[in-house]
Amino acid sequence: KHKDYSKRAADHNLKKRKLKALQQKASERNEDEFYFGMVNSETQGGIKQGKRGEENSGGSGGRSLPEAVVKLMKTQDVGYLGLVVQRTRRLRERVEREVVSGEVGVDVRGRGRGMGGKKVAFDEEGEMVGGGEAGEEGDNDVGMDLDDLADLDGLDGLDGGADVEMEEEEEEEGLSKEELAARRRKKNALKAKQRYLDALRDREDQLTEALRRVEAQRARMNGTVGGVNKNGVKFKVRERKR
Repeated sequence: KHKDYSKRAADHNLKKRKLKALQQKASERNEDEFYFGMVNSETQGGIKQGKRGEENSGGSGGRSLPEAVVKLMKTQDVGYLGLVVQRTRRLRERVEREVVSGEVGVDVRGRGRGMGGKKVAFDEEGEMVGGGEAGEEGDNDVGMDLDDLADLDGLDGLDGGADVEMEEEEEEEGLSKEELAARRRKKNALKAKQRYLDALRDREDQLTEALRRVEAQRARMNGTVGGVNKNGVKFKVRERKR
């Protein structure tokens, strides 16, 4: 729209004017002028000298933290990451169930596919709850056919291919405009939820890898790095003699 374009153009021109004013101010800046950053900075021959590690030391002047403090921090990191991984896993499992229910749920007319309105609903824990007629008012649960349950092997098997597309086209032939619009909205919502599920899976993998690395660091610091060999004997990595 022209109105949106005008707003974007005005915002762009405003930013250009601000940048030009800042560049002009920087070019006219007096190098000998005092500013408070000079108090804690050092220069040699006019070149600013940074203190190594000071920016990341939390104001400790570049000094390393005691080993006991670092171990405690690693322990806190492990506990926090473990909690976040559990929350992400539970959320991912819930979204997976919602995606599965949406893939094999009732149609826009409220009738289960192939069962004449008989459906099965699931609670948040994935357990089967009481069934009923799909056409009942006030029932907003997404149901699943009993026939569909037998063929449901997981999310990877939800792609029906050309047969499913042909069935959907045949079903859409007898639908009204309102029902077609409702079906499209359901498909779009399901696609968005599938993208959200993929993002949750990636986040869970990243958090799990971060947790594994932090646990490995803590084990190395405690000298408990080891494992179990093929004979079932536990071992520890030898510490280098000094």
